[in-house]
Amino acid sequence: MICETNDSPNTSTAPTAPPAALSGLIARARNPYWMAPMSGITDVCYRQLIDEMDAGVVISELISAKGLIYSSERTRRMLTIHEKPGTIIGIQLFGEMAEDFITASRMVEEAGADFLDINLGCPVTKVTKKGCGSALMRDPGNLEKFLSEIKNGIGLPLTVKMRTGWNEQELTIHECVKAAYNAGCEWVAIHGRTRAQAYEGNADWDLIKNVKQNAKLPIIGNGDIRSAQRARERLEESGVDAVMIGRGALRNPWIFKQCTGKLGEAIDPSPMNLLTYYLSLLETHYDLRRTLILLRKLAVWLAFGYPGSAAFRKSMFQLHSAEEILNCSSTFFDDVSKLDKSPFQESEAFMMGGHG
Repeated sequence: MICETNDSPNTSTAPTAPPAALSGLIARARNPYWMAPMSGITDVCYRQLIDEMDAGVVISELISAKGLIYSSERTRRMLTIHEKPGTIIGIQLFGEMAEDFITASRMVEEAGADFLDINLGCPVTKVTKKGCGSALMRDPGNLEKFLSEIKNGIGLPLTVKMRTGWNEQELTIHECVKAAYNAGCEWVAIHGRTRAQAYEGNADWDLIKNVKQNAKLPIIGNGDIRSAQRARERLEESGVDAVMIGRGALRNPWIFKQCTGKLGEAIDPSPMNLLTYYLSLLETHYDLRRTLILLRKLAVWLAFGYPGSAAFRKSMFQLHSAEEILNCSSTFFDDVSKLDKSPFQESEAFMMGGHG
């Protein structure tokens, strides 16, 4: 388990569980502060790390349904779920054929997932040109048939993640949420940007709020949540049933404990504690090359906002052993331990691509 320093009592008034009125799958969520699925990031090791940080729900990185069907060993390994998760775990798939999702869902169920999530939000061209991701939102009527066919063919609960539409002229989110409800989906997570926006501009939380007010199923809001305070504000102001946190959790994995009041926001637990524990998880699942890549990434994310982080980032990718990475990280974090870390501003560009 992850060691924490100076853990403070839970004095927050923020909700730590879904409202009692909620039922179905979402009622099993640990709390309303969820980790957003992120391509190339929310793998089994990072999911375990974030689960132990008390994320309310954890969902896998984007996985190809067709890749699972055609027995790609690397793709199938992406289904791995860590032992004894503390909350519900979902597997997110993308694809263009309903029958591919139905076939792949059997593997998802065998892996031990609690639900199947379909990505309707990914804006990247290699996904949308196949009619997947955000492209599925361009025809809500067809989307309802698509989701209904999948729902009727699988044994797991079905959820979806969407954007607000293809572009400002095609804001189909209301129609697509209705399609998801009619198809029997458990909830809809909404990233408050259009496909055309990608990760530019601001997430439209007014629209998310409006969708929630008119929806007949739970709505989860996502976009530009960089701090625990902002997460609590968005949850209360928009009335959504939960919020998803993406990039904010990369630079501050403790954000979920902060959201639920289990860790005082003024307290900075040891980054080295986290890196050492993360290394132990990586070594269980990956070869040395992959382990070092992912360990460097987390070290760099944790360093963002501190003076000298650019030089530290450059040095990280010149190191070729876990010991060197940990030693270099220890020196850096010792040096900055008495310095203030700049706040993660909503307007600040960070990891701007490829994550729904």
